[in-house]
Amino acid sequence: MSGNFGDYEILSEVGRGGMGIVYKARRKSDGEIVAIKQLVLSNVAKEKIQEFRDRFKREAATAQRLKHPNIVTVFDVEIDSDNYFYVMEFLEGNSLRRHLEIHGGQISVLEFSRILTQVVEGLSFAHTMNVVHRDVKPDNIFILDNGTVKVTDFGIARVADFEDAHLTKTGVMMGTLAYVSPEQLQDAKNVDHRADIFSLGVVTYEALSGAVPFSGEGIAQTIVKIVSQEEKPLHMLNPGVGVGISGCVAKSLRKKARDRYRSVNEFGRDFAQAMAENDGGIYSGNDSQQLDTTQTFTAPVLDNKLYTTTDPGRILTSTAPEAQSASSDVDYVTEIKQPKFIITKAGKNGALFVEPMAASYNSGKLIVADGASRLVHFFTADGRWLSDLSCPPEKMDSATAGGRATKPSGIVTDGKGRIYLSDSSDAYVRVFDSRGLFQREICNLQAKNGGINGLAIDSTGILYISDATNGCIQVFQPELGLWMRKIGSKGNAEGQMQLPAGMAIDRLNQLYVTDYGTSRILVFNKAGTMLRSFGAKGNKPGQFNLPRSIAIDKNDKIYVLDSLNHRVQIFSAKGDLYGVFGGRGNAAGQFLGPSDLTIDTVNDLLYVVDKGNKRIQVFDICLR
Repeated sequence: MSGNFGDYEILSEVGRGGMGIVYKARRKSDGEIVAIKQLVLSNVAKEKIQEFRDRFKREAATAQRLKHPNIVTVFDVEIDSDNYFYVMEFLEGNSLRRHLEIHGGQISVLEFSRILTQVVEGLSFAHTMNVVHRDVKPDNIFILDNGTVKVTDFGIARVADFEDAHLTKTGVMMGTLAYVSPEQLQDAKNVDHRADIFSLGVVTYEALSGAVPFSGEGIAQTIVKIVSQEEKPLHMLNPGVGVGISGCVAKSLRKKARDRYRSVNEFGRDFAQAMAENDGGIYSGNDSQQLDTTQTFTAPVLDNKLYTTTDPGRILTSTAPEAQSASSDVDYVTEIKQPKFIITKAGKNGALFVEPMAASYNSGKLIVADGASRLVHFFTADGRWLSDLSCPPEKMDSATAGGRATKPSGIVTDGKGRIYLSDSSDAYVRVFDSRGLFQREICNLQAKNGGINGLAIDSTGILYISDATNGCIQVFQPELGLWMRKIGSKGNAEGQMQLPAGMAIDRLNQLYVTDYGTSRILVFNKAGTMLRSFGAKGNKPGQFNLPRSIAIDKNDKIYVLDSLNHRVQIFSAKGDLYGVFGGRGNAAGQFLGPSDLTIDTVNDLLYVVDKGNKRIQVFDICLR
């Protein structure tokens, strides 16, 4: 102990870290017990001393700004040339780390949910104050004896308006490695609040399983796992954890920040909802995900009246008339189509979708892949869950661990009922038999480690793979996994593509490709010659803002999912626009970042994967 602490009498040392010591102390003026954190520079190189002092000043300034019941309170800050310290409330209880140790390394979902709720409240407040913690871990989550939870130690928090350019050489090891987000390892000074979401996901995974998701024998191996390897799904490690909760955690642990939850509150809400999966999948007045029929969005909102049934996971809608209305800030009319029904759940226990990403309809079955839960579900045409794809444990040593996918991007079925599943994070197509049992993989060697954005199969059984890495379509003979040729090349010229994604085949075996790099639809004949293209970037009729998926009905109408415009556009085979429906929102008939669509040509149904709203909306196709 060194330095003058003024009105504070040091009682004992509580702990120490890389740049500071924490003491238990008594305020002389009123006898209150407090904690003091003192900056210690004895082991710091001379050229780094000023940097550490400046960082400590920022830490103190940050801590004083954060006044919240779930964040440790800072009372006083003392900074002079000889002694740097600040005074905070003294906490009676245990850190989450110690709590886990006492309980054998893991706790129940119910117990952890009480902790998570309060951590979310604290971190959410910090994020609204433009503060990113950057070191969320069990050691920095404190559980008081009365059950209150406090987030502690914002010592490496970054506050945008306190960050100076000369203080950016902080290194990548400022958070405990097992909890550090991939972006912190790559550019520690430029992370945002989504780094905290990743770290909180790691904490959740550990608390419910007893193990961290990414760990190796040394630093280098651990870093490789954090940056490039997926965690083992939580529900597989701990069968007592539901698939819904496992999916929430998986989404928080996405490698790319943009693929995680948008806010820590959203993570907390999904976790709570996954715990309360007992409503049968029917929206009700008490459902936190109730369809919104009152907000005003870009597209008009109908007074939707929903009629529920006893079928779990399905919502039947009324036959309210379709409506059109012009928005005040755009110059086109968007139709609100009422869905025939909405699918919200899957599985034996009726778990809510967490992150539906891809879908395909064929031969009386709808197949839906949920990226967060990493399950692929079979449904009947009218939305009743049947079963899931099976990834046998004995095939775990295959390149995809028995057909598992982390970011499913495309699903198609061939004439023999075999199912092909692609992943946007790797170069493999998983092949399942008609019963949903994994059989083998096809590797798109041309893309090396690049992902696959979509699949299509023509009437002769030829497999088409959209290859964003090379800006082309790779053509395979799927029976042998044999590469045949490519269609197109990377570029902006006629017949070239930037980021090919969804594909569809018409009755003439012509290939339609969505290119969200150029915001166009390109049409090729079977020989690979480009026939025509249509579309451009924008939000007017016939324009696209990230065209992600495409489907063709039995009358050759073309349905294009315009993802960032949150709508579906309908075209003739020549590219003439027939109509637009959807719009941003969560009411029936509206979408939030939809990711895929598919058509049942027998029953004339259009299935739209409404990813942001975690549901599948099903529409009647108008054939006139």
